Amino acid sequence: MSSAVIQRPASSALRRRLALLAKLAVSLALLALVAGSIDVKTVGGLVLGLSPAGAAAAVASLAAIAVVSALRWQLVIGAIGPRQPFARILGLMFVGSFFTQMLPTSVGGDAVRIWQLSRYGVPAQRAFIGVMLERITGLIALVLMVAGGVVWLGEALSPPALGYVLLACLPILLVGLAVLCLLDRLPPGLQGLPLVGPGLRLLATMAADARRVLLAPRLSLVLLALSAVAQFCSILTFYALAGGLGLPLSLAAATAVVPGIILITFLPISFAGWGVREGASIAMLAAVGLGADQAVALSVLFGLASILAGLPGLPLWLAHAR
Repeated sequence: MSSAVIQRPASSALRRRLALLAKLAVSLALLALVAGSIDVKTVGGLVLGLSPAGAAAAVASLAAIAVVSALRWQLVIGAIGPRQPFARILGLMFVGSFFTQMLPTSVGGDAVRIWQLSRYGVPAQRAFIGVMLERITGLIALVLMVAGGVVWLGEALSPPALGYVLLACLPILLVGLAVLCLLDRLPPGLQGLPLVGPGLRLLATMAADARRVLLAPRLSLVLLALSAVAQFCSILTFYALAGGLGLPLSLAAATAVVPGIILITFLPISFAGWGVREGASIAMLAAVGLGADQAVALSVLFGLASILAGLPGLPLWLAHAR
């Protein structure tokens, strides 16, 4: 028994290390492919030529996302459990933003937020559901904006298959939300199955909470509005960076393409989105007239600005750890 207990954590740690190495390998491979299609020296010159005003505006816009997302998270938690102080939620949001940039996947910060919220007396299950529903409300606004952008770009988006895939995200999301809201209507006997039972019980609880959040007209509209504001902050970041580099990217064009870049970056196959974001930027920004060198420079600067915007989470994390 004891040897089995020892082997299980060891094998789990090995899987985590292998997953980390795999994501690093994917990021490096994608970045190598991107580097083969650009002039690295030109990209470096663009990155180093960013104006201080453009850099400051970009970091401020990304930091604002944490504030808006904290408001959204507080509303979700208040709808499904005991309301939390905004200062606490904001601090944990910055901690999550920091770890999102430092951990291998774009959802690593979410795991940290769940863990930290549970340390304040919120049951781990409620903390998990609260973070997931906060993420889902953000995803709804993002996918709606992506669909609008694809329609606005029309034939300018190439290859056409990219547009079809991005548009398909909307019906897939709507079907997924409908299924989520009905998961507690499954036959009760399924929740007693040995392997899938615990997961189904969690999803059943999450289904009831999802209906409280997503089907409450006033709350859902406020959450959707906050999510749209958060996405617009990402758009403003690209717009500010382009302005700081002197690139011809209008606010309307940024609104059409940036949500698609953000959505593609959510693919959990690379380290903190590096490599995936650069490839997505080349594809999406080409539709509004920017070259590969310019797109990669904007993507790299966006990644660096994201790290800077998340840095306030480090001292907050250290203070909380003590």
